[in-house]
Amino acid sequence: MEDQTFDYESLAFTKLSHSQWTDYFLSVPIDDSELDVLTREIDTLKPEVREILSSQGEDETSMRKVLLIQLLLSLGLAFHFHNEINDILEHVFRRIDDITGDEKDLSTISIMFHVFRTYGYNVSSDIFKRFTGDDGKFEQSLKGDAKGILSLYEAAHLGTTTDYILEEALRFTSSHLKSLLAGGACRRHFLRLIRNTLYLPQRWNMEAVIAREYISFYEQEEDHDKMLLKLAKLSFKSLQLHYIKELKTFIKWWMELDLTSKWPSQFRERIVEAWLAGLMMYYEPQFSDGRVIAAKFNYLLTILDDACDHYFSIPELTRLVDCVERWSPDGVDTLEGISRIVFKLMLDVFDDIETGVRSKGSSYHLREMLDELKTLVRANLDLVKWARGIQVPSFEEHVEVGGIALTTYATLMYSFVGMGETVGKEAYAWVRARPRLIKSLAAKGRLMDDMTDFENDMSNGFAANAINYYMKECLVTKEEAILDCQRMIWDINKTINEELLKTSDMPRRVLKQAHNFGRLLELLYTKSDDIYNCRDGKLKEYMIVSFRCTDTNDKADRRCHNPTICK
Repeated sequence: MEDQTFDYESLAFTKLSHSQWTDYFLSVPIDDSELDVLTREIDTLKPEVREILSSQGEDETSMRKVLLIQLLLSLGLAFHFHNEINDILEHVFRRIDDITGDEKDLSTISIMFHVFRTYGYNVSSDIFKRFTGDDGKFEQSLKGDAKGILSLYEAAHLGTTTDYILEEALRFTSSHLKSLLAGGACRRHFLRLIRNTLYLPQRWNMEAVIAREYISFYEQEEDHDKMLLKLAKLSFKSLQLHYIKELKTFIKWWMELDLTSKWPSQFRERIVEAWLAGLMMYYEPQFSDGRVIAAKFNYLLTILDDACDHYFSIPELTRLVDCVERWSPDGVDTLEGISRIVFKLMLDVFDDIETGVRSKGSSYHLREMLDELKTLVRANLDLVKWARGIQVPSFEEHVEVGGIALTTYATLMYSFVGMGETVGKEAYAWVRARPRLIKSLAAKGRLMDDMTDFENDMSNGFAANAINYYMKECLVTKEEAILDCQRMIWDINKTINEELLKTSDMPRRVLKQAHNFGRLLELLYTKSDDIYNCRDGKLKEYMIVSFRCTDTNDKADRRCHNPTICK
């Protein structure tokens, strides 16, 4: 994500106080007519891509189409061609062995594997045996193929619990990619791509960030397709307009609540961050309403978390849980102080969501959503009791209940709301049934969060931490506990990949939401850096990447909405 030409410290909004980013985005000018202009330009170019995707040909043409699909994914364009891509992959998958049988190019095979697994097709990892010797190790001659090594590294992150060859692939590629970085022999833009990928591969990175960074990389490739590059830039500009409009809507809603002055000083004001977490769940333009709903829900969860961590007594939280269980507006009058404000905020947010749901003519899942919110609040009560030493759970119990309190199930379910009729009632019931895929995500989130917060939790006397419970239960040191939990997370990722391939009773878009929640966890906690609680560092970079113009060097087409970011 590093950009050698950009001065992060030039951001004016980083120097403001609590509302540093909210003030900034409220001030960004937007011309609504520009979205229509961009849409027309995009619609003019899309038929050219469709023509390429629909062209007939032999096996070589089929492989080229799959390689193009990977390029569309990287440039953030795949959602424009959803139907065409599905048709191609269904057709090619039937003949995958014949089509790839004689192919010896590492990059081509890795990309084929990557694309098919991304879309839920279980291509065997044995496809990589052609690049290994009798000892199962990858051939040393491959080290001269930097592009192939990078593609194999990306593919290795889609491994399941039985893809042992991909574990070897990861060891082989990560070591060589680090050597390439240290040697500096590749072109600068390719080294930047390697650095970004080693930090977070595409499998776990945010789609908007992948697209914006790859547009910059692709533009510097000598053989880039000018039409595709132009389409990618136009599409991303269109997305940015949606994002800014959403932020304005959400920020104005938050300002009308006028709650900031009523919160204790320990409460976090994470307005733009709450929206960014929604962007991590889906980035496509048709989910604008969904991102606003997700932002409101994320904001509510942040306030609830802060109240539980820093404010509520056990009796106060118990009374709040009782009110949530009854779910009656009259319950507000039985509460006082912050408890009253938190419950009123819950009612308001759920009312906003319910209004949006009913306007789409689908209210069958409101009961499931409310039940999930009640489960979440009860889990927070358990966590507070454990944190204050009233009860001591087992490590396993903490990970399970803590995964609920981390909002895994609720976040996923509430993300369905913004997808309208795309998601049926079965998806809501699926989350409530706690399938292995979602339970794995919950466990991953709890472990990653607790590893990040361990030192802070211990210094504050906060006992409810997975590392703390694991140390005491298994009689190991902090370092050993962290290492074991890191191994657990790695195994959980393989289980997630496996379940995404095995789950056949849910639409692919629903499964993608589960995958995107896994991405959200990686973005928030990779390198033990809790970016949600840090306005600088990676969080600032994600914001900058998402909103920086794609044409900062093209004065003939400078539609800049964020001059502070792009100057």
